[in-house]
Amino acid sequence: MTSNQSHKAVVFGSISIDKIVNKYGAFSNVLGGSAAYALLANKKNTCELVGVVGNDFQQKHFNLLSEYSLSTNSLTKLDGNTFSWGGEYEDDFSSRETLYVDPGVSESYLPDLSEKSKNCPYLLLGNTTPHLQTELLNQMQNNPFILLDTFKLYIDIANKELKALVKRSDLFCINFNEARALTGMDGSSLIEMSKAILDLGPKSLIIKDGSNGSHYFDHKNHFSIMAFPVDKVIDTTGAGDAFLGGILMAKMNGKNIFDAMKVGAVTASFCIEGIGIDGLLKTNDTEFLKRLEWMHDNHTS
Repeated sequence: MTSNQSHKAVVFGSISIDKIVNKYGAFSNVLGGSAAYALLANKKNTCELVGVVGNDFQQKHFNLLSEYSLSTNSLTKLDGNTFSWGGEYEDDFSSRETLYVDPGVSESYLPDLSEKSKNCPYLLLGNTTPHLQTELLNQMQNNPFILLDTFKLYIDIANKELKALVKRSDLFCINFNEARALTGMDGSSLIEMSKAILDLGPKSLIIKDGSNGSHYFDHKNHFSIMAFPVDKVIDTTGAGDAFLGGILMAKMNGKNIFDAMKVGAVTASFCIEGIGIDGLLKTNDTEFLKRLEWMHDNHTS
């Protein structure tokens, strides 16, 4: 059941079946994708999920996404295989090797927004091909607050299309290596690199840097947020997507960007404590507030 009002937020991106290999083992048939992580970073029934799966997509995964999404009106099922990805991580999670990528049904898919989503105030465009992100954005009938993420592959193969999209974003969020690739800089000056990206036209920018935290820039402000320290990192897959999903959740609750990034950091800390989405599913309010209090205590400015 959904209300007659427009939905507040749309979450769009990839939905995938992953194989994750790290020092703890090999894990197959793991629900993944940027849209899945960002959606599951939010409270149940606060966002509309938009994406595509194949007819091989397990019912348990579909049920989980349905439980979290406001509706499944914009979740498309096509005849074929779901997008799949495999990755193997170094023992310290400092890098990973992509084992395979199979786009599956995502190659022939075009997003189709439900009517209740076309006037929502927040739009999260998670990592997927820029032409799909643009297609979805063009279906919006208002001017939502746009949170945009991308991936080095699209910086390399769809640079012009991506830059046109960056210009339309309110908050562009990428990691340190992607920022280097986008600017052609060596990363020795975070300030200079941020200026070059802001010159592309986004209203604001976050550069994620793993355990080093994240850095916010706009044309007037610059600050950094520490990562929340966890005792045992199990899997870093989807941490950046969960971070952005946490920011969306905070923005929908009226938080400023400084506080929203703290929420994002806490959300990501839960994500890396389990394989795939398991860490997010084990998030509990008491521990979340405890970690958020730590973030407040350690970020006083």
